Amino acid sequence: PLTGNLDGLIILSLQIDDEEAQRLVDHNLPTVLIEFPHPNLNCVEIDNIEGGRMAAAYLLKKGHRRVAFLGDSDLPEYSIHPVSLRLSGFRQRLNEEGIDLPDVLVRLAPYTQEQTRTVEKELLSLPEPPTAIFAATDFQALGVLKAAHYLNVRVPEDLAVIGFDDLDMAEYAELTTICQHLDESGRLSVEILLSQLESSSSLPRHVQIPLNIVERLTA
Repeated sequence: PLTGNLDGLIILSLQIDDEEAQRLVDHNLPTVLIEFPHPNLNCVEIDNIEGGRMAAAYLLKKGHRRVAFLGDSDLPEYSIHPVSLRLSGFRQRLNEEGIDLPDVLVRLAPYTQEQTRTVEKELLSLPEPPTAIFAATDFQALGVLKAAHYLNVRVPEDLAVIGFDDLDMAEYAELTTICQHLDESGRLSVEILLSQLESSSSLPRHVQIPLNIVERLTA
């Protein structure tokens, strides 16, 4: 059975479709989603569009006008992925300043060092190369930093780099990044789940965790 011995369920970074959500509701299994929201279930998420806007605003403040976006190519076909939302917010904020983000400066690539190096080399070989890259995750931002070192590109003098997540390794690499508070997401998810276990009739709660920029040495 779906419920088994479960009292509740916390689902991290997994898209739930309408049929799956309805099964959880029908079985009265208290559930909290982290990152991928559904209107019929509790959810703790971040504002990915705002995160993209924050990255663009930061780079604009630093004087960058020719910027690129690097995201994951493994996007689901029938759902909205956080990377897509971050790109949307990034482009939105640039457009507000009259700055275009042409397709040639938007690259979607797998999480491989070799592919990241190839993408960065292509970007820097353009007639008008970018002066900054917003990577949609810290993993890809760190790949950009490694590629820059391999290509003898100085960061941030020749190329500014900003990531998203603020993983532990970001601090070690002195990576400027958009910080999402994963520990707070976990704490709130447990709090919401326990609350629903005590009051099963409560309506679904949707909570957004605020973001902030952690400024280090790469941008």
